[in-house]
Amino acid sequence: MSAPLPSPGNRTVLIGIDSITKHGLQSSAVLGWALRQFLVPGDSLLIVHASKSLDASSAGHTNVTAMSPDLLRQLERDVEDTVKGMLRGAWGENKVESAKVKAQVVKGDPRETIKSLAASENVTAVIVGRRGSVGAVKRVLLGSVSDFLAKEIQATLIIVKGD
Repeated sequence: MSAPLPSPGNRTVLIGIDSITKHGLQSSAVLGWALRQFLVPGDSLLIVHASKSLDASSAGHTNVTAMSPDLLRQLERDVEDTVKGMLRGAWGENKVESAKVKAQVVKGDPRETIKSLAASENVTAVIVGRRGSVGAVKRVLLGSVSDFLAKEIQATLIIVKGD
């Protein structure tokens, strides 16, 4: 018999995102759905962006050529601040402080990164997007993050269509 799941307000939720720009975060179908339909004050959020080709331009920094550790940490702080602002708008100022928001920007395979973090952080749920426009051949060749996670993680997986 497995342990009972944490109740809403006591969960750790990993949200996989494709974009780490402010506009990308604010228009993310995954984040929008999570804020409207799933997250409640008190939940802890782990916002994860992983890319094999992570570079400064993917974060909107066209004047920087190298992705230094300092720049990565600044990007993570920017993501955390943007998500906290979105939570403020959804929950109000007095409730946003009850949520812990942590961002991880990682150069690497999104599938393996999310799988590893989901296990090491003992998350209750993982929320990711699924692109409807990716063809079957491309999905077979490149692999689908959501398909992989459905087979590989122990946590509840929520797939949001359209991100």
